[in-house]
Amino acid sequence: MKKFIYLCAIMLLAFQTRTSAQGIHLSADSVTKLLCKKWEADYVLAQGKRINVPLSTSKIYLEFHKDGTFSAISGKPKVTEKGEWEYDVQNGTISMSVKGKDRRNIISLTKYHLAILPVEQVAVNDTSGTKLYFKVKPTTR
Repeated sequence: MKKFIYLCAIMLLAFQTRTSAQGIHLSADSVTKLLCKKWEADYVLAQGKRINVPLSTSKIYLEFHKDGTFSAISGKPKVTEKGEWEYDVQNGTISMSVKGKDRRNIISLTKYHLAILPVEQVAVNDTSGTKLYFKVKPTTR
């Protein structure tokens, strides 16, 4: 199970995105407000089946910043990759890239969840396949 979660994360980091059939129809300010926080991997939805991230697994985190950058953090010891995100208001897409490539799209964004779809599904407008869902990371006090 651990290997499966890591494989999904690596797949998502390695794919290039094109356009998504689904759109995020919010103002740029709303997207920034919803997106710019720390998110943790919650589950994978594959062929209609939910696969929860086991508690014993090292978590995968995404942290988005208002300056259009993000950090992807995973593993033990922690590995951090830095990238950029951009919201295209006209097309309703949020794209992410690492080192100017390795692009993918966020296809859904709410106050509590975001979803990322691998490129081969985006390319054929297939939103029924594998998606990686993140939830807002609870703050520790």
